[in-house]
Amino acid sequence: MLIKFERDHRKIGRLGMLFTILLLTAGCQSFSNPPLIAQIHPDPDPTLSAYGWVGVAFSQPMEPESVENAFFISPEVKGEFLWQDTTLWFRPIHPFAQDTTYQARLSGDLLTTSSEAIPVDKSWSFSVRQPALIYYVPMGESGEIWRLSPEDGSPFQLSRTGGQVLEFAVERSGEKIAFTVKNDSGGKDLWYMDRDGNNQQRLLECGQDQCSEPAWSMDTAWIAYTREVFNPDTGGYSPAQIWTVDIDSGETQALYQSEFAFGHSPAFSPDGKRLATYDTTQKAIRILELSTSQESAIPRTLSGSGDWSPDGKQILFTDVLPAENEPFVEIYRLDLESQNIQFALGEASTDTDFSQPRWSPDGNWIAVSLRPVNTGISRALWVLSLHGLNPILVDGDPSATFSAYQWDPWGENLVYQRTEFSSSGVDVSIWRWNWKTRQRELLIENGARPLWLP
Repeated sequence: MLIKFERDHRKIGRLGMLFTILLLTAGCQSFSNPPLIAQIHPDPDPTLSAYGWVGVAFSQPMEPESVENAFFISPEVKGEFLWQDTTLWFRPIHPFAQDTTYQARLSGDLLTTSSEAIPVDKSWSFSVRQPALIYYVPMGESGEIWRLSPEDGSPFQLSRTGGQVLEFAVERSGEKIAFTVKNDSGGKDLWYMDRDGNNQQRLLECGQDQCSEPAWSMDTAWIAYTREVFNPDTGGYSPAQIWTVDIDSGETQALYQSEFAFGHSPAFSPDGKRLATYDTTQKAIRILELSTSQESAIPRTLSGSGDWSPDGKQILFTDVLPAENEPFVEIYRLDLESQNIQFALGEASTDTDFSQPRWSPDGNWIAVSLRPVNTGISRALWVLSLHGLNPILVDGDPSATFSAYQWDPWGENLVYQRTEFSSSGVDVSIWRWNWKTRQRELLIENGARPLWLP
């Protein structure tokens, strides 16, 4: 089945710069004129990430609606159109499927901005690559970023900073990695690199300021990050604020004009339309609508911006509920359209201490570590249904704690960090749990903070 897609004519990003100039003939045009279609993507490598973008670059300005009406992908997948100069991009909202060959087609009479109608019939195929896994290898107070190959499971060091990396973040399509690096002034700089570790470059020199928590915008044109400004008079730092930096120019500025807008934990919604942060002044999740600059705030005692639903329309977050003995932590679900807040699991889970949950890609399950309060039991890692189905235990070893759990794009595998405390010290490792087999396996010893690299 062929489907047409939602439209978004915003001009975005710098993704057109990824193309090399390939002249591909399409349609009926005179010999002296350049071909209408200058490039297609993906090409020449016919593979994309689960969230990769399909594109067509034109040799002249086009009338957007005529092009979008002529563009199809089969099998169907929900997504949206975006334009960058004369390049049309299709971005999937849900991941492309594994083990599937997709066909993109541009067929029909396309209108240029000068109202010239040009017939085109062009098609190309692509498939989806397996995601890799990147992770952190601690080296004292900092470390380096490594990658685990999806083909043979071999490890490969990506960053090469002399063990100075502190944090890292992957942009949604998996092509770029941002990371923070300790500098010689005592601050943290922002860097980024390609998915294979090439083209490592400093994006922002922060001097004595602490620049941290990078988060990619949907179009990869800019990064939101947390900045603590150094005060030479006191020798300390001002409270954290949210800043942004342009990838091409390196220009940076505070997200909010008020000097008292303090916050941290920036997180873009999967559809790229909203930015959530934690406002430390209001003690609330602050949600910014990027197209309108409208804002809303959801009071929350615990810090953090929560976890976005796969469609970007809801947020899961935890908060403290008082109790007679030990307070417990409940999970809430916020619907952004109705502004309704309800218990995520249908009703209050009395006397349970939850960590921050992570939504599964299908939106039906959450991964979360939890423990009963008023007991000496340690947290166990569970997968819980949002629709009342039986819970599934992932790992309940009482000698370990579990964190940094992340679903792959299809919800088939869950990776997580396992920390074990013993008389000899602290051991961290990365494990993978499979949805179908319900089995877990050790992937990496001395590894932490796993992230999927689509």
